[in-house]
Amino acid sequence: MHQPNATKVVFMDFESVHEILDSMEQDPSLDTKARPIKGLVTTSDSLTFREIHLLYLKEHPKVNPQHYLSNLKAMIKIRSAR
Repeated sequence: MHQPNATKVVFMDFESVHEILDSMEQDPSLDTKARPIKGLVTTSDSLTFREIHLLYLKEHPKVNPQHYLSNLKAMIKIRSAR
């Protein structure tokens, strides 16, 4: 049954998310350092800022990327202002 007032949720595409994370990494006012990840099995012990958040969004497909990135930017701006 079609609901006339139902809104369709459209999330951002991977390319847009990647571009936003890149711009956040380039912003000197944001704390976007690579972080060590416990139990990570790679050639290094840490992931870049971009890798961490792309991985999170891939593992949580129901998360709205626009909201996630907006909240992330606010949190790291506050953290880097300390």
